[in-house]
Amino acid sequence: MNQAILQYLGERHCSSQWRDVLSALADELVEVTDLATLRATMRRVGVRFAQRFDPGACATLAELERAIAQIWLDVDWGWASIEDTGGSLVIRHYCTPLKAALGASADAWSGAFLEGAYQQWFRMLGSSEVLKVTQSTPMDATGSVELRFGR
Repeated sequence: MNQAILQYLGERHCSSQWRDVLSALADELVEVTDLATLRATMRRVGVRFAQRFDPGACATLAELERAIAQIWLDVDWGWASIEDTGGSLVIRHYCTPLKAALGASADAWSGAFLEGAYQQWFRMLGSSEVLKVTQSTPMDATGSVELRFGR
């Protein structure tokens, strides 16, 4: 396992005062709402979140990666790396508290929050509506996930 992830997880945790409340909320949402609606809702929540945190002017991918990673670190939501693979950008988000806060019942839909947040930041920087952020891997036990930005 990546040593940076282990160090980060050792220093941080999901607030115990919210863990059971958020997990119960997630369980209830799964009971009363279909998966497509849950994903769409979480995506919109991610957009609203990102609107609160302007990454600023980023002239290079390295500047964008630093700006976004810092936003996540500042709110204690892990960090991110962004890699240009030629046809798309691969976003690796490490140590999000989504799994810890919402529980395993939220795995199928909670990552849409990150899709919405990253999509909004790319829009704020002038990206085309044609390009989309999509989750490309399941969230792992550390709350880490990979997303793709492209066509």
